[in-house]
Parts: sequence; C-alpha cells; structure tokens
Amino acid sequence: MTINWLHLSDLHLIYDNYDTTIMRERMLRYLGEKIEHNFDIVFISGDITHQGKGYNDGVYQFLEEILDEIKVTKENVYIVPGNHDIKRSKLMERLINDILGSKNAKDEMNALDEETYGVLLAGQEEYYKFYEKFLERPHPKGNPHFVVETENYNIIHINTSLISGIANAEGNILVGLGNLYKALREITEQNEKVNFAIGHHTINCINTFEKQSLLHRFSDHKIDFYLNGHVHQASYHHEVNNYNSTFMFTAGANMIDDYAQATFLSGTVDTENGNGKVTYHSWHKDHEYWYINNTIGRETVDGCYYCNLERFEKKKSEAKSVIDNELKIDVKVDENDFRNFLIDFYEVIQSEKEVTENLIPKDVENKFINMICSPTLSLQYDQCSTLFPIVNMILNSSAYVGIEKKLLIPNLIMSEYMEVLYDFPNGDLIFRAIRNTLVNRYKDQVHYNEDRVKFYITVLIFWSIYECNIFNDDKRIKGVTV
Repeated sequence: MTINWLHLSDLHLIYDNYDTTIMRERMLRYLGEKIEHNFDIVFISGDITHQGKGYNDGVYQFLEEILDEIKVTKENVYIVPGNHDIKRSKLMERLINDILGSKNAKDEMNALDEETYGVLLAGQEEYYKFYEKFLERPHPKGNPHFVVETENYNIIHINTSLISGIANAEGNILVGLGNLYKALREITEQNEKVNFAIGHHTINCINTFEKQSLLHRFSDHKIDFYLNGHVHQASYHHEVNNYNSTFMFTAGANMIDDYAQATFLSGTVDTENGNGKVTYHSWHKDHEYWYINNTIGRETVDGCYYCNLERFEKKKSEAKSVIDNELKIDVKVDENDFRNFLIDFYEVIQSEKEVTENLIPKDVENKFINMICSPTLSLQYDQCSTLFPIVNMILNSSAYVGIEKKLLIPNLIMSEYMEVLYDFPNGDLIFRAIRNTLVNRYKDQVHYNEDRVKFYITVLIFWSIYECNIFNDDKRIKGVTV
C-alpha cells in the first residue's frame, strides 16, 4: 500500500501580520486544489503557538480548516511540542543551565528525579491541554516520548523541547535517551512497518553528548523517517553511517518575516517496495503564490527528494526469490499425460457444484498489470499456454466430459480465488495460494507424483486466467490491495 502524509512545522499561529494572513489563506486553497493525492496522515512538528503564548480560538480554527480541506480525521494527526510551546520560568532556566553545566549532560539528564523532571514538564502544561482539546484524545502520561502503533506504520513522538526553555538552545538540546529508549522498546520487534519519528529540533540541534547515541537508536529501531522543523528553513539529510539508514526532512515555517521560509512538505512511501518521495511546497513572497520548490538542494531539482527504504527493498527481493522458486517448472511436458490427468481430475471433482457462465477470453497482459504480477509469472504463463488447446478440447468434447460438468474446473478455481483475493497484495501470491491449496487437497486422489500434480494445476490456473474466470480485479486500486 501507499502512505501519503503532510508535514507542517513552526506554525506560530499567534504570530500574525498582513503577509502571513495572505500566505495562510492561499495555503488552504492550495492544499485543496493543487495536491493531486489524498493524505492519510498529518504531522505537526512543533511551535503551534508563538513565544509561549496561549492557544486561542484562531489556533484551533486554522488547524480545523486544514483538516477539512484535506479530509483527514484527527485520529490520523500526530503532534509534538516545540520550544515556542513552552512557558519559561526562572526556575526552569536555572535547572537547564545546571544540567548543561554538568560534566556529562547525557547522564545528568537520564538521572533526573521525578520532582526535577516535573519542573521541565510544567512548562508544557498548556501544550498538553491544547493537544487533548484539539485531538480529542488523552496525551500519554509518564513519559514525554511515546509511540503510536497502527496497522501499517508506527509514529515515534520525540519531545525535543524539554530543555529548550533558554536562549541559544541550538546544539544543546537533550532528549533524555533513557526515556526515549523505553518508548522505542514498545515497537514490535519483528517490525515490518514504516517507522516515522517526529520531533521539533533537527539532528544538528542535539547536544554532542546525546547526538551519536540518538542516531544509534534511530538505526537499531529502524526509524525510516525523522520529520522536524525549528530552523524555519527547509532541508533534507540522509543518515547512512549505521546499520539502518534514516531519512531526515525539515519543514520550513508558516509565517512571514525577514528570515522564515514558508514551506510545508508532502510525502509518500510505497510499503511494498520502500520507494518514497518528499515534495517541498513553498510560498513565493514577492508574487504571493504557492509552488513546488526545486531550490532546496541538488537532490531536489524537480522539487522532490526521492528515497528508497532498503529494508523494504530487501524484503521484496527475498519474497520475489521465494515466489520465483515456487513458480519454476521442471516437469517435462507430455501432452498425452496431461490429457489423461485432466480426465482423471474430472473424475475426482465430480462432487463440485457446476456453474452456468460463459467464459470470454480477456487481455491477460492487462490482467497481470492490474494484479501487480511479476515478469516471472508472465513467463510461466507463456510456457503453460501451449497446453491450453488440450484443456479446451477436453471440455468441448462430450466424449471426455459431460456437458453438464464442463465448468467444474473453472468453478473450483474461481472458488479458491475468491477465498484468497483479499488476503494477498498481488497476483503472484494469490496464484501461489490457489495452487498450493489445490495441490494439497488432491495430490493423494490422483495417481501422479506431487511435482506433476503441481505443474498440471498450474496450467489449469493459468488457463482460468486466460478464460476470464479469475484475475479480473485491480490490486492497484486503494482499498483492494491489503
């Protein structure tokens, strides 16, 4: 399946001026009219408000308008706080400076007692209230970092703003790796989902005491994407110096001033092959319109960054190897032998119910495209098609099969096809499931060895594909592929 997401950051919705108002209004129209696909997820990586000010009605209204425009429910919105979502205090500043002034800030952060930790979290109380009111669900307690697991992806929420309540915090950010590790351990060990991590600060904002270890955690827990903001300028980074690589994408801001670049990101990833793409959408301040920005870096010359999640590509290659081996045909074709098998097979399935439908051949090539079949399956189909005339001859001659029993085999294969249609994402796996079921069911009832039974059943399934009995669906359509 394909996952499409929208990434916003640094909204600063309390901040307002004429240029910002125009930009935000045009952004809503751009989202509704110019984005070609539907979004599944919305990520907001902090700084919803500005300079620790409250979350007024305008904040909620603008976020609601975004969701209405792109038709995403709040269940699929994920948010983390930024440094502007914190209310600073003198006590907090002294505590942060003490932590950063210690010999090893990483160990100091991990060793904080509950009372001290409470001082840091107190600055985010208004944010937690906003989170629960807007998303209409409770914010997890007990750990500032947490994981949301869904059927197809995991969202790792990283609160990078715990000690950002001081001036010039860039390069000094401490996440608290002990608590992050506790959260990451919640991810299922046999993890074949896409893993998104969201945090406010970029990796270069992280304190040197924590930065390398944080990258190791990203690698060990197979974090595919880290989405962030804070710096008000869009960028990208591919962290490859580890066992598993991580793609990092930084969104711009949602305000207009002398520095900020108003930019949001749209992304997509195919969970079957790991192919992904992130597109940069920016606001042109002089001419006042949104456009796809191809000036972010040398790898985005068309406004998009293309990436591939290698672990999904590896999984696909391994699965293809298994399927290719399953589809190999090593049995020599003997037409007389196949004819005898077919007659015997009809005798075995006499109890099957007959059907009354006309079989009209369809374009097999289009069927294989629609069902996302591999070239290997198409090749095996071509090899087996030489035996189709024998099948037709047996079925069309009452000397071999009674007219009332003509459609027993098509009915049998159709029934098995409908049993597994929604269990597998492509035609190769569906074909294999049908064949294995029929071989296991009948191999002891016909007088042929298992390899020969497997081959002849393969021919009959391919013949049913040609005769319009099966593979008339489209696995490319969202909602059919599972």
